Amino acid sequence: MLTPRGWWFLIIVLLIFAIGAFAVVNYTTVPAILALTLLLWFLSQWIYFNLAANGALAQLQAERLVLQGGRTTPVLWANVPFQVRLRVYHQGNFTIRYALLEDRLPAGINLVEGHTATTATLPRGQAVDIRYTAQCPAPGVVRFEGVRVRVADLQGFFYRRIFLRDPVEFLVLPPLVDEEGNQRADKRFNILPPPGIHRLRRPGAGDELHDLRDYQPGDPPKMIAWKASARKDKLITKEYESDVPVRCMLFLDTSEGVRLGPTGNTLLTRLAGISAVIAQAAAANRDLVGLTTFDDRSAQVLRPARTQTHMITVLRTLADVAALQPSTRGVPLETMIRQVYPLAHEIYPELMTKKVNTVPLSRLWQPLLDRWWGWIVVFILVAPPALAAYKLANILGGPPLPGPVQKIYQTWMATTFDFAVRITPKVFWVTRILLALLIWMTVLCLPSVLAAVVWLLYGVRGWFGQRVAELRKRKQLAALLSLQDGAGPDAIERYIHDDTAFAQRISDFLEHHRHRCPVPMYDDDGRYRYRCEQKAQVLAYQLIRAVGVARDNELYVVLADLTELGDDLEPLVRACRVARARRHHVLIIVPWPVDIPTPDSQTPSPPPADSSSRPEKLGEEPRINKHQQRIAQIVQDSLTRQYHESFRSMRRALSQAGASVLRVNDGDPVRLVLDHLDRLRGMRSRR
Repeated sequence: MLTPRGWWFLIIVLLIFAIGAFAVVNYTTVPAILALTLLLWFLSQWIYFNLAANGALAQLQAERLVLQGGRTTPVLWANVPFQVRLRVYHQGNFTIRYALLEDRLPAGINLVEGHTATTATLPRGQAVDIRYTAQCPAPGVVRFEGVRVRVADLQGFFYRRIFLRDPVEFLVLPPLVDEEGNQRADKRFNILPPPGIHRLRRPGAGDELHDLRDYQPGDPPKMIAWKASARKDKLITKEYESDVPVRCMLFLDTSEGVRLGPTGNTLLTRLAGISAVIAQAAAANRDLVGLTTFDDRSAQVLRPARTQTHMITVLRTLADVAALQPSTRGVPLETMIRQVYPLAHEIYPELMTKKVNTVPLSRLWQPLLDRWWGWIVVFILVAPPALAAYKLANILGGPPLPGPVQKIYQTWMATTFDFAVRITPKVFWVTRILLALLIWMTVLCLPSVLAAVVWLLYGVRGWFGQRVAELRKRKQLAALLSLQDGAGPDAIERYIHDDTAFAQRISDFLEHHRHRCPVPMYDDDGRYRYRCEQKAQVLAYQLIRAVGVARDNELYVVLADLTELGDDLEPLVRACRVARARRHHVLIIVPWPVDIPTPDSQTPSPPPADSSSRPEKLGEEPRINKHQQRIAQIVQDSLTRQYHESFRSMRRALSQAGASVLRVNDGDPVRLVLDHLDRLRGMRSRR
């Protein structure tokens, strides 16, 4: 493919050749010879570039190694740097003189050290290495698509672009806790309990004395306190505390409302990170940890356990849910095409070129019969010739037309025939007869001619305007998607005409390549689309189910965005009351949005200055912008107050049910959460 420099060089050389061959050929032949020499040299460079590009790029290969901690790993850890070593080489017979190699960095990864691109010469059998260090700030899934390769000649006349696809995905697990989470719980009397066993202030079969009571028939003799019985002169029985394992059940909200935001910086990733630290801290206390992920439709449950395999399963589950994306339901199809079209051109450039994937002109023709009034045009087009044919058949002995129609049509035929004879030029008699017949048939079937012109103009209209670009993009994407699915040409037509199927397939394509599409926050009626009010019922059902199979002294930690549920929070309130009635502890952890100030740190915003009484100066913004800023500030303050009131109502309702509500801001240390957990356990921590 020619670059702009190549086009300018070719145009100038051709201009010199034209001047030397036609303008100054009688005076000198130097310009023509020079231009011809440059053209031959240009052609030789083009041939070599194509041979080298076709021969080397077809055998180009890439090898990727991802190392963390000095060794290759199938998974990555969040907030831990990792090294990427990429090697590109080929076994072709030609040398690529100039190549730009760039590794496509996945979204949500921060580059720590090194560069992801390099320029080099690629001889046969020699490799080019790209090394850099990156870091994943949040758990989830990262996908390396491959390497961008741009090849050019040394003069910059030709270039070719390919994408060396080498897709590989890595699961990014939440970070392992350090000394902050590696806690050991101490009993009040400095006696370390057995693994997973904690005291419960209730009579049981433990070894810590709970109380003394009167002897009752049936008590075992070994439980009699003989010294106390001697003092009281009656039998006294000893009661010991119950030793039970503490089970910590995590309920993580994975609804679409917490998936909104850029990659690696969503409420879900923050909740997943907090859940990982809580799970590891509970496991360090030798407690059993379970995990329940839920949304507004269903839930998945991991039963409590405390093995290392179970903890790895919990971390993998948290990483999987942290990579979830909001659905594209309600997103305009044009917005989705604008997102997926550049991505397809970047990853599949050879399948999106016009040489192999384009729209023929016949496909751009706009059909008339898709409209109901198109059949009227067809009737006008067909009726006059049919009437003329019927009259001709009547002349030849066929059935006659009705009386009035027969007379009117006969007069019209005679008038149009006289008109055609008068305007026909006087030429050779055979040509004159044919030309007169042509004019006569045109005038006789004038409505048909006009209908044909309308049909032609309507169909040709599809070759111009915005529809051409939209249809071309849609057809190219449909061909690419049908090729990936192996569905055949019928899938192309289905994707072109069926908006629902095409939108769903584009959504799957974006999700497969881990590319987030902007989604509308509000519907046409101005209501928030991601309120997900049904998740309160799903959470309440899972909480009651956990209480039904629970034992003594269990801890339920709910990490969910419940602020804006309002009256829909009632099922969860009832479930919290049931849990507290069974002497379980419930902790609600609510994430706080970054762009909304907290109630305790909010300061009243100063009133915007009124610029209506002040003349505008040179360089100042127009007054309409200041007016818009005032309106935006008023709306922001109103939404902030509304959110604060919703949070207070939610906290009040859950606190009255016996649950503890904790607000976690962006950047808050997890130590606050662990302190709350320790207080709910009723024991001290040694850090």
